[in-house]
Amino acid sequence: MPLPEHAIRARIRNEIRLEKRVLPGGERIFRFRSKRYGAGWPLAKYLSAIGPRWPEELRRHWCLEGRCTVDGQAVGPDWPVEPGHLIELRVLPLPLAGPPPPPLALLWHDRRLAIANKPTGQLAHPAGRELQGTLLNQLQEWAHAQGLDPSAVRLVNRIDRETSGIVIATLDLPTHRRLCAQLQQRALGKLYKAICVGVPEPPQGEWREPLGPLGPHTIARGVVPDGQPSHTAYSVEEVAADRRHSVLRLELHTGRQHQIRVHAAHHGHPLVGDWVYGQPVAELPGQALHAWKVSFQHPHSGERLEIEAPFPPALAALWERLRAGGSVTPIALTAEQRSKLGLPPETAPGALPPSAGAR
Repeated sequence: MPLPEHAIRARIRNEIRLEKRVLPGGERIFRFRSKRYGAGWPLAKYLSAIGPRWPEELRRHWCLEGRCTVDGQAVGPDWPVEPGHLIELRVLPLPLAGPPPPPLALLWHDRRLAIANKPTGQLAHPAGRELQGTLLNQLQEWAHAQGLDPSAVRLVNRIDRETSGIVIATLDLPTHRRLCAQLQQRALGKLYKAICVGVPEPPQGEWREPLGPLGPHTIARGVVPDGQPSHTAYSVEEVAADRRHSVLRLELHTGRQHQIRVHAAHHGHPLVGDWVYGQPVAELPGQALHAWKVSFQHPHSGERLEIEAPFPPALAALWERLRAGGSVTPIALTAEQRSKLGLPPETAPGALPPSAGAR
């Protein structure tokens, strides 16, 4: 029985040895030698296994522009792939879709590690059509300016676009492997701060409900019986004068997608501004969540590192207002947000699809 396309793509990725270089200005060069799987596929389709986030029209455009060569010769997008050829693809950074991000903010670095403070609204790494302007792009440019190999920069942890705070990057492969081992052994501590609706009772405790997806048509996740084991420890740090809001300190013992947001909403305390699990507000582009502190042992020196990033100005100002008894301004979900939640256009703003009730 023939293999399905997704299985062939996975085998292509497993059997080729991909070389990647990042040049000043963000141009990327990918080199690899074609092997057994994918033979006979058009080149543009074959490239989908190498860069699954690259849209088809972009792959074809690069081939038509002569940015893809086979054994040094430019070929078109429909060239049938054969085993044993040296394929090189040169990818230019795309224009930024919006305003440029703020300058890179580094909290600590040496020649092995860099710890950055990501602002709200910036992607941690390229995704979909956004291949430029991400935190990873900035770290690669910074590494090049330091005389380091930008292709070796890798993120150890990732946070959502609308979450601010600490992201750890390694600058060489041995360091990345050692630090990821600490992460898997839960020796890398990650603390967050968040502004939530209401005041959890008791003021400190643990949320351990299993989490998983709620269906194919929504990005929302929830508490589900067959979900992944999940463990969030919380403590109430500050309480607003009218007790309508509070600041939580949270520690992740597992790293599930949307873990803090789902656990908090499940217990009746959604994060302020969380349009997926709560209510969008005019004061924030997303949830009031900040990756506040990391602690770990330096993979080479053995030094114990504890790095903190204070609340960004927007969150600090919002909390000052809420602490004094102020309020936020609820707004409707956008058409894009409704689509991501699997909601029809006429659904009431802020509502979740019926399946989300399991959270």
